[in-house]
Amino acid sequence: MSLRKLTMSGLMILLGTLAVVVAGCGTSSTGGKLPDSQQIIRLPINAASNDIATMDPGHDQDFYSYTPIELVFPGLIALDQNGNPTAWAADGMPTYDQTAKTYTFKVRSGLKWSDGTPIDATTFAKAIDRSMSPCTASAVTYYLYPINNAPAYSTEKCASDGVTVQGPIKSLITDGDVTTPDSQTLVIKLSANAPYFLEAMGYPTTYAVPFQLIQQYGAKDWTNHLAGFGGNLFKVKSWDHKGHIDLVRNDDFWGTKPQLKEIDFTIYKTVNAEYADYLDGRLDQGGAPADQYKASKKRSDFHEQPYLAEGYYQPNWAKAPFNNLDARQAFAEAINKEILADNVNQGSVIATNHIVPQGMYGYNPNLVGPDGTPSLTGDTAAAQAAMQKYVNEACGGKIASCTPVTLYDTNDPTLETADQAVVTMWQNAFPGYPIKTQFVDFNSLLQLIYSANEPQIFGIGWSADYPDPQDWLSLQFEPGSLNNTGSVNVPQATTLMQQADTNLDPASRAQQYNQAEQLLVTAVAWIPLSQGKTYYNLPTYVQNFKFSSLGVITLQSWSQIYLTSH
Repeated sequence: MSLRKLTMSGLMILLGTLAVVVAGCGTSSTGGKLPDSQQIIRLPINAASNDIATMDPGHDQDFYSYTPIELVFPGLIALDQNGNPTAWAADGMPTYDQTAKTYTFKVRSGLKWSDGTPIDATTFAKAIDRSMSPCTASAVTYYLYPINNAPAYSTEKCASDGVTVQGPIKSLITDGDVTTPDSQTLVIKLSANAPYFLEAMGYPTTYAVPFQLIQQYGAKDWTNHLAGFGGNLFKVKSWDHKGHIDLVRNDDFWGTKPQLKEIDFTIYKTVNAEYADYLDGRLDQGGAPADQYKASKKRSDFHEQPYLAEGYYQPNWAKAPFNNLDARQAFAEAINKEILADNVNQGSVIATNHIVPQGMYGYNPNLVGPDGTPSLTGDTAAAQAAMQKYVNEACGGKIASCTPVTLYDTNDPTLETADQAVVTMWQNAFPGYPIKTQFVDFNSLLQLIYSANEPQIFGIGWSADYPDPQDWLSLQFEPGSLNNTGSVNVPQATTLMQQADTNLDPASRAQQYNQAEQLLVTAVAWIPLSQGKTYYNLPTYVQNFKFSSLGVITLQSWSQIYLTSH
């Protein structure tokens, strides 16, 4: 949710809450604009589950919950088409005192929830404090770790009342790290310079939340009472937890009101089912599964552009055999990524060895894979040599005696096909090694990943929250990071990442991240497989959709979307 965890099939089409946009300018239509009563768009959320995971901004860690949350709850900062931070609920960009390491935000006056309750600086201060509170127990607190005392605060103990924090830091507000000198001014104090902090402010952990609903219905149940409620472009019409969430225009929104009257999201367990509904006219946007990519590409309604997202396998360094470098490198080097991208996924993704995707600041064009070359076809001989070394040292010389491997992934037909192809590559390279697959729905996979019984290795995707290497490296691999789900620890890379995280010089900062990434790739922190493409089918009557470089519709763009007659 990470902005954002997503299924690996989410790399092959524009999945999830963001499945509605087109590259560049919108499509054209000869029909006139539909009347307001008919400005209702039907869009898919390909969440590989029966429901989105949450509507709570403080708990959003996945790609599929993000857009409904973003459209309903306002943030001070929003990212533009290029991933740059812009003012949203803030009245202009904040000032930054480099010496004091403080950001000062001015909040727009007159903001309110749909029930009339004001939204002011105190609302945002309390929302940030809530996201970081140990009583909230958010899995995405790390976005706000640059705030002074935030890491320590998030790990304090919560009292039995579920509200009171026990420990030296009772609150970031009372501790003086997040303050409100007046009702329209918010001051945030950092522990060190953080060049990426304003970009991170665009993540839902900073969004305003309705404390009146939390007080009335409780910290866990309040999101079940959102009907008719909102504070951003839209408000919730209904959320049935059975595959549908519908939003309607918020006529109390302070800025340019959206031209769409309503957005009806349908949640799909498989890409195949979603695309079938599009072809049958039940959706106003669709994206083909990988095995239909080439046919989809020939259609006149097809669109495609690069996407800052990666699909990868996460080996668990705390569990055999992936607690051993030779084993990790063997499994990585046995994969022919070009076959996966071109043959299995029909060209719908781009094979890669990288963690930081191509097309953003900090990309390293000179990076090499674990075998020391830029090859994407694997090295069976090197993989077998590394595996034999591991077998001799850890398995008594008998490969059948090695710890069995279970690869977990989302139960999507596209993923099952791709994963089986990889397992076949491993079995061909390591005859006799016990390997199997296990498929679960995406929400269950997330719960498993963040549980005490996380898998040995699992397939997943990461979509950029903001186009900065810190989002791809430090958040993923620094020891103690909540998103370091593979227990990765490369001390030299950690030092480089920590230096880069506070470095205000873009050139030397990029070099530090490049060096850290190379160390991580060589040590097989991830097994990167592919960089995504945003591809989808969109009829000509849908106007003014624009993708950002992050594969999302910006808030600025949402207000411009409208429908014309067919």
